[in-house]
Amino acid sequence: MSAPLPEAPMPNNEFGDFQTAIELARALVSTLPRTAWTRVLEPTCGVGNFLSAIGERHPDAERVGIEVQPEYAAAASAFGRVITASIFDFDLARDIAWTSATGPTLVVGNPPWVTNSQLSVLGSSNRPARANTENARGIDAITGSSNFDIAEFIWIKLLAEFSDRPVTIAMICKTQVARNVLLHCARQQLPVTGSSLRMIDAKKWFDAGVDACWFTVELGPGKTDYTAATYPSIVASQPDNRIGVIDVQLVANVDAYQRSKQFDGISSLMWRQGIKHDASAVMELTENDGPRTKLGASVDVESEFLFPLFKCTDVYRGKLTEVSRWMIVPQSHTGDDTAQLADSAPKLWKYLTDNAGALDGRKSSIYRNRARFCIFGVGPYTFAPYKIAISGFHKVPQFRMIGPYDGRPAVFDDATYLLPFEDPAACAVAHALLTGQEATDLIAALAFWDSKRPVTKKLLQRIDLSAIARATDRRALRDRARAVHQDSSSIDQAIDNFTDPT
Repeated sequence: MSAPLPEAPMPNNEFGDFQTAIELARALVSTLPRTAWTRVLEPTCGVGNFLSAIGERHPDAERVGIEVQPEYAAAASAFGRVITASIFDFDLARDIAWTSATGPTLVVGNPPWVTNSQLSVLGSSNRPARANTENARGIDAITGSSNFDIAEFIWIKLLAEFSDRPVTIAMICKTQVARNVLLHCARQQLPVTGSSLRMIDAKKWFDAGVDACWFTVELGPGKTDYTAATYPSIVASQPDNRIGVIDVQLVANVDAYQRSKQFDGISSLMWRQGIKHDASAVMELTENDGPRTKLGASVDVESEFLFPLFKCTDVYRGKLTEVSRWMIVPQSHTGDDTAQLADSAPKLWKYLTDNAGALDGRKSSIYRNRARFCIFGVGPYTFAPYKIAISGFHKVPQFRMIGPYDGRPAVFDDATYLLPFEDPAACAVAHALLTGQEATDLIAALAFWDSKRPVTKKLLQRIDLSAIARATDRRALRDRARAVHQDSSSIDQAIDNFTDPT
């Protein structure tokens, strides 16, 4: 009879561990292939819940755990042989003395959910040594160039050490780690024959506000496959998507990418980011019978420095019919000398100097050695009368065409991306191209919606509007453009310009 399991403790920050509940371990083990495992290894085994779950389903498998914390190792030893050591000290494929014959091997577990720098700050000794790892994505950091995720290091250590033999590796990790590892496998041409991700409710099981998954990778002989079926939950019987590496690029939806890859190129137009100021209490004003601070105080500054402001949530929700906020824009370019405002805009200068404490105290290093009260994300594009805008944070892409308000061009926060236009017809055609099925499929293929900012400038810059224009039915494109701009003749010319940008 198995010994009672210790209650799973809260994360131990010195080691970065989240103990896996026995119920979760059982559920995850049940999703694995029904293979008669000969050997089962659990690195960072903690109190041994995975070893226990494996023992219940595969009692004849030789089970070995590795655990650096002696009290955990003692508890886990009830479910297998446990080596009290750091996994960073030896080769996991070659330095373990197995008593069973060579056979199907499973590596299973839940490695630490922290980065190397977090463990360094905490003074933990349970960290990998810096080593040359062939400049692999994510792991090039281990050479000392930057921070990296400990779980990602463990994944790549396992893949490297077991790459010459059949093995299944299945571990809980952040979804971002799983994607990095899949891309690493493709770039290093590791013998991956199949993989999958099952989404885990990390808030429920670990009280952690991250996106996590049960990531399974199979190594061995056969045709390599660098795509992974993704399941929406642990219990889902069918995948709802497939991510993977296509043409050396990681894509979020393999099927959508196959439909749209001819539109994956370089945009003929430059996407821009909204204005960054890091001082919303000063630079952003509400409209209430004139501009006011968030505390309700009236603000009197020269009107030419006030612009209608729409934040990313306004863009996403389409709340663009009236102005409820203003932004103070003290520069036309980031490099402008703001000191001249003392003479050219004395009311604005007084307002800024009255709020110098907040503005001078901005912590970001980008403001160092810059003009006082400077902002970023400002240039001629900021003042273009027509724009297409999209929120970078929201998980459904919503492109909006936005014109001037009482002759004043709209501006946006730095969570918004925009294309600027002088010509409303060109803006309307670009909007029609971006809202068509071709661009929709490409965005679905490229955007990882669990990311904090799923839509980025880099992603948007890959949408080849000219290629889409050439592939789209002209009449349908004209009709969509006319829905936001009525001048047919100018729309036809704009379509021609997109079709042949030269």
